Amino acid sequence: MSIKPPVVWCVGGSDSSAHAGLQADLRTGQDLECHVQTIVTCITAQNSKAVRSVEPVSLTMFNEQWQTLLDDVPPAAIKVSLLPSIEIVKACASWVQTIKANFPHVLVVFDPVMAASSESGNRLQQDSVGACLLECLLPVVDVITPNLMEFERLTGLSAQQPAVDIQGQLAAYLSTSKCAWLLKAGHSNSEQAIDWLVDRDTIVGFSYAKLTVHNTRGTGCTLSTALASFIAHGYDLLDAMTMAKAYITGALKTGVQIGAGAGPLGRPGWPLQIENMPTIVSPFSPIMSMNQPFAKMDFGKMGLYPVVDSVAWLELVLKQGVKIAQLRIKDPNDADLKHKIQQAISLGKEYDAQVFINDYWQHAITFGAYGVHLGQEDLDVADLTQIQAAGLRLGISTHGYYEIARAQSIQPSYIALGHIFPTQTKDMPSQPQGLTRLTHYATLLKGAFPTVAIGGITGERLPAVTRTGVDSVALVTAITKAIEPEATTRSLMVAFKNHVRGER
Repeated sequence: MSIKPPVVWCVGGSDSSAHAGLQADLRTGQDLECHVQTIVTCITAQNSKAVRSVEPVSLTMFNEQWQTLLDDVPPAAIKVSLLPSIEIVKACASWVQTIKANFPHVLVVFDPVMAASSESGNRLQQDSVGACLLECLLPVVDVITPNLMEFERLTGLSAQQPAVDIQGQLAAYLSTSKCAWLLKAGHSNSEQAIDWLVDRDTIVGFSYAKLTVHNTRGTGCTLSTALASFIAHGYDLLDAMTMAKAYITGALKTGVQIGAGAGPLGRPGWPLQIENMPTIVSPFSPIMSMNQPFAKMDFGKMGLYPVVDSVAWLELVLKQGVKIAQLRIKDPNDADLKHKIQQAISLGKEYDAQVFINDYWQHAITFGAYGVHLGQEDLDVADLTQIQAAGLRLGISTHGYYEIARAQSIQPSYIALGHIFPTQTKDMPSQPQGLTRLTHYATLLKGAFPTVAIGGITGERLPAVTRTGVDSVALVTAITKAIEPEATTRSLMVAFKNHVRGER
């Protein structure tokens, strides 16, 4: 039985060249396993060189398209682009408001198309429309994605301002709307560009190398539709944005020459190439990356990876032949913390195992641990340079594409992927990733970083998890709550090895 794809509504203009507009939206959505339904705002006569004519649909036809679709199936996400007239802008805002009132979970991406990205740069809407766009749509959409030219034309602000000042410059808009701004730098002159995602509380940069390619028509359409498509698949905004940036890089690399002008982008499929991932940056601190990778793991010792909360449990699993394990003591005020860490490190050496210390990187350095495991919040406070200089291996927890992108620029010894299923050991702010996402993550990182699946994995779920292609599987309660933990550990080790041999 086929899986029903999520439905994305794309509101915009028909492009007779099929390089951009709704035709590009349809190809992008299909490439990303979505079903795109369209609401046409205008018909254009254009080719790869110029836009010759733009004719808006009637207001009656525009409204009828919304109502007809709504009478059948609601969308999982909406992408709005070219709105050629003030009356269509106002009607679109009213329809989005209606959708939000009845389906508040539906997010709306607004790509404020104002001119064609062809060599002529023809205007696509009435001159008077620009002022109405922000007034009508900003209160009802969730993300707006202007390029530098569109940003300046819409706001009257300079797009050349330092990143640390962007929130202040946008304060008037951010205070009256929850809409996030994605400021696209693709038209900048720099070789390394950064798109900034800005809302009231945060500002995150997605850094990428500019590509010297000719076939770039429809870049903005493709990016915003990819963003809406990933949102429709259930990814949060940061994950969806990371994926959309990776997708657009792949699309630019595979563009094709059709026509005498700039050709359309390619459609590269689900973003599974690590080299296309953006680097995550902050305007308030240097780019968080390492000049060289952390020390490598002994790949032959990857496999069953128990995570335990006591030295006694650690010794038990190591005695059964486990070659990679983690000591995770939750209480930082444990009076015997240092001694327990020393014991864990000694046990790792005694049993020739890769023992990681969770969180306490200072103690791990002091006592000469094999490695340290850090969560995302720890990356903001830990001295990564000091950990690397001490020769420790580094494992990093991730919970989606955004955190994977953040982790991969640090070049850790392994990347943990979780949580895969609901877990009993801690409250998680994110939703369970599931096996489909885990498969995508494992494919993305294959050959670049060793991977560890973690979170809610039981003995019964172990075969399905190993089939995703991860290199190691972390277990917690499957061992510590077993009636016979020694025998359970041994059987799980055998099961992991057998499934790896049988499936790969």
